[in-house]
Amino acid sequence: MLKVIENNKILFLLLLFVLTWGIMQLNRLVFKQIRAKKKDGLKLKYFERLSSALILLAAVIAAFAIFDRLGTVWKTLLGGTAIISAVLAFTAQDIIKDILAGFMISMYKPFDIGDRIQLENGTVGIVIDITMRHVVIKFMDTTVCAIPNSKLNAMSILNFSYHSQIRSRIFSFSIAYDSDVRKAINVIREAIISSSYSIPGVKRDYGMDYAPVYFMEFQSSSLLLQTTVFYPPEVQTEVLISDINLRVDLALNENGIEIPYNFVNVVNRELGVKQDGGELVRSGRPYVTADIVVTADGKGMKKAIETTEKFGTACGLTKKEVMRLRLLSEESLTMMRDILQNSAASYHIARTKDTYYLHLKSGINTDDAQRRQLLSVSTSGINAAPMGLMDRISEMVRTSQSGKLAAQQAFLINLGITAEADNDGTLASWSLQQYRQSLATQKNSSNEAAEAWDELERSIVSSIADDISVRITRSTVTMIIKKTF
Repeated sequence: MLKVIENNKILFLLLLFVLTWGIMQLNRLVFKQIRAKKKDGLKLKYFERLSSALILLAAVIAAFAIFDRLGTVWKTLLGGTAIISAVLAFTAQDIIKDILAGFMISMYKPFDIGDRIQLENGTVGIVIDITMRHVVIKFMDTTVCAIPNSKLNAMSILNFSYHSQIRSRIFSFSIAYDSDVRKAINVIREAIISSSYSIPGVKRDYGMDYAPVYFMEFQSSSLLLQTTVFYPPEVQTEVLISDINLRVDLALNENGIEIPYNFVNVVNRELGVKQDGGELVRSGRPYVTADIVVTADGKGMKKAIETTEKFGTACGLTKKEVMRLRLLSEESLTMMRDILQNSAASYHIARTKDTYYLHLKSGINTDDAQRRQLLSVSTSGINAAPMGLMDRISEMVRTSQSGKLAAQQAFLINLGITAEADNDGTLASWSLQQYRQSLATQKNSSNEAAEAWDELERSIVSSIADDISVRITRSTVTMIIKKTF
């Protein structure tokens, strides 16, 4: 007898399984028919899932009833209310929140199945499904994301398809100031109409029409035109955007309408390095040191030479190149001390890229008596011709102050020295390159030029420096030594 009863229970359980399956299929078919008529996808999807869950719950309860276990389960639930409450509080609260949020979404419908929405983080996708716990969104790259209903319900969502059977998107186009705006408007409109993805979306008395193109704004370097493009829900937005942009770009180019763009001027700027209390100062380009005062008694000379050495090191020169730069500064400063008499000179070093400039400028404080003395020494014939390149430059400075040139000095220097002052106040100017070229052309025909050439070849400064330029006025002498590494 008991065996018969047990067999009947198993039969009832099988029947319950078949009945549950049949009701689930019927439930799905009914909702499918309703969706086909009402097209209320989101709400029907949710309630379909909810009804399916309720059917399964009823089937489980019926299964317990068949085996006379319903009363036992019910007593257990009632007897363990505190435990069940704790479990629900700590483990099931997210599930309940998602179910309730899903119910709210399905009722108030901020979006529907097939709508294109943008989330708070800027992600854009199409809603393809809603479950008891999640809303399923498909992105442009076909990636599918399931977002909990409670999180989505709390977001601010941008819906591109709200309560509309068609979608739309605003397009902006910039044209140059000298463009024919009316022509551009017509060209853009015709390009949009020619797209197979765009459709009329504006209601008119005569029917539906495409949106007009508006002249919206005078921008800083262009004119802004805007329009709205409508397209069917099944068209992927990114496909539409690409197609419209390509068509408008081609149409504007074919009609000679310029699309402006920004011009960028790139300025390479090297930044100086400050060292030892700021002796090297930043001056953009070129690098340049602060001016250092060097007096006739040698004060400031050591500091100037050390600054030159540090400057070369800071600019990345090798030890050998730094030593050459230091030697040039020593020679030029020594020569300037001889010229200074009772004056002081300012010294600094600068560079542009790989070229370095040692710059000295001094005032010449000689009265008439000193000038007569200098003249008598430099032109008397008792004084032998100066030996060494720096000696010749010193002689040129002293001679220029007298207003006259010794014949020998004029011949040997003979490179742009002016006997009379120029309009800019220059008494004499001299260049190592010009001097070298002049001697090279005369050394084979003149003994003096040949001796000066040999002297130039032995000069340390001339062998290291690329050029030396000297400019002399009545009150100042300026010397710049140039060296490229």
